[in-house]
Amino acid sequence: MSDTLRTGLETIDADCESAANIELEKLYEDAGHDQKSRLPSPQAVEAIWLRLITRKEREFIQEIGRVLKPEPAAPHPRPGKELIADIQILLDSMLADSRYVDRFQNFYQEAARNASKPEASFDTQAKRIELIDAAYRTGVRDALRRARQNILAELNLYGSREAPQDADFLSTWRRYSTLSPWRSVGTIILLSLTSYLIAFIIASDTFRALLERLGFSTGTGL
Repeated sequence: MSDTLRTGLETIDADCESAANIELEKLYEDAGHDQKSRLPSPQAVEAIWLRLITRKEREFIQEIGRVLKPEPAAPHPRPGKELIADIQILLDSMLADSRYVDRFQNFYQEAARNASKPEASFDTQAKRIELIDAAYRTGVRDALRRARQNILAELNLYGSREAPQDADFLSTWRRYSTLSPWRSVGTIILLSLTSYLIAFIIASDTFRALLERLGFSTGTGL
């Protein structure tokens, strides 16, 4: 049971990461064809990683239920505390903050190095990315925390002393109540609106004048 569940979770993790990378590559290619902006939209980039976390949460919970849910005709022995602890360690590593919070900044640092725009035009863009990155980090940490809590609750459900029918009912209810698509959509919309607001503030003449007064060069870019 342990090896089956571990393999399933690792496969899901790899598949989700691969799908997200394909999305990012497509964004980067599309931005390269746009003469007005050589860098992908920050809002689109952060949305990809938020969807990645939500997808992992949903599919991890489904896999836990698939492997650990007792069959009425041939009930499985309940997973022991050791198995629960091992899987929790694996999940914590897959959904660790340190694995996700730097992705936004690293992506744009690499994109800037590969871009052909004049160096001076990246001064303002770098300030914009830095501010949006702060909002991204907060949103991703919240999404990861909720994902870990919901997955752990599902995992502990199958290790409890509840009757199989009670576990089945609670599992169904938890999936319904915690995996609503509106939650992830709302998070993405909220972070996107925050990013647009930051971008608007940075683009304003008042903010540029303040930066120049403080000794920062605003450049000629976005």
